[in-house]
Amino acid sequence: MKKLATLTLLLALVVCPAYAQNLAGTLGFDLVPGSPTFGAGTVTDADSDTDTALTVNNNDTFSTLVRLDGASDLMGVSFDFAFDETVIEVVSQGIRETRADIDFSSQESFNELTAIVTWFAAAAGTQEGPIVSTFDYTYNDGSGGGDITTQPGVVLDVDGDLNWGFNELTSYVGEFADNAGGLDVPFWTEVLAQTPNRTGAPVNGFQFNESVEVFDRVAAGKNTYEDNTAVMLARPNDGRDGTGAIVPGYGFDGNAIILEVTFQAVGVGSTDITISNAVGIDETFQTLADVKNVGSVVSTVTVQ
Repeated sequence: MKKLATLTLLLALVVCPAYAQNLAGTLGFDLVPGSPTFGAGTVTDADSDTDTALTVNNNDTFSTLVRLDGASDLMGVSFDFAFDETVIEVVSQGIRETRADIDFSSQESFNELTAIVTWFAAAAGTQEGPIVSTFDYTYNDGSGGGDITTQPGVVLDVDGDLNWGFNELTSYVGEFADNAGGLDVPFWTEVLAQTPNRTGAPVNGFQFNESVEVFDRVAAGKNTYEDNTAVMLARPNDGRDGTGAIVPGYGFDGNAIILEVTFQAVGVGSTDITISNAVGIDETFQTLADVKNVGSVVSTVTVQ
């Protein structure tokens, strides 16, 4: 049932025509992000605007944030983006939200870290090294359905080579440390998961807000990235009431940081970063008819 609910949400966002209704907020690239942090249930973000122009030097690497500013009751968003690959390109592992979130809780836990390090160490001495399909993780989300065992595979394999390298391990450990200190990028799903006592929080004092993120694979020379999707899952006794409707207050309000994209300048010139097929869902979502269009802005990068 959980997999069916996830598939329904993803299909709703990824495979859909244009809709007449509009979702609150405007989607765009923050080309010069500040240093947003999150702690004690509050996001500190002094530079949350969406930039429309940036000039960089050739070979420079720069990280951007995709934002949906002015969101209201946000439950999910999906979009494509494109640019001229002769001017800029997405670096390896350059698209991310919370990385290696293997229990879909929108955050990295110490249990997840320990499981990953133990698995990596056990396989590190073998000829092939850690193969992603050999990793499994068991957790309990408190919904009363018992333990859940998952083999995430691609969720761990951020460079898509079917193995987990030392660089992926150190990247995960570093991100875990940043999250623990509140220094990592506060993506909207993580903010929801870690905000206690908000309206619509799960019942029985147990807060486990499941999220799913699907990003297009990074490939050298590819200029279009499709179906970048992040959704919160609302289930009975969690984010839905007894009728199946999403509990008011379960979604995200404010300036949502959707994901991070890191580019490298590869050629002198100028390119627009355009967003297309942007759709989303809010707390009104129950069927495909409730999917809404998302407005977006174009950003321009000039390489000198």
